[in-house]
Amino acid sequence: MATIAEIGTNRLINVLVRDKNQSPARTLAILKSEITSLLESYLELDDEVDIKMEQERGRLTFKISATAVRVKDFGTVLD
Repeated sequence: MATIAEIGTNRLINVLVRDKNQSPARTLAILKSEITSLLESYLELDDEVDIKMEQERGRLTFKISATAVRVKDFGTVLD
């Protein structure tokens, strides 16, 4: 038999998982911010990064679209 602490822990986990799954807009906003920051480290972006998230059969698919003007100069690499 589960203790009160175990029941409470399981309920909290369920609420957190449900909240995370029910807030795709927040998830996309965070991903967009982090991916944009990463891409801007290497590229001069021409426009906003676009991210689409699709869920099918319990799996998530992300489609990321970004247009860059150029790749930033990294200097030279010595062999």
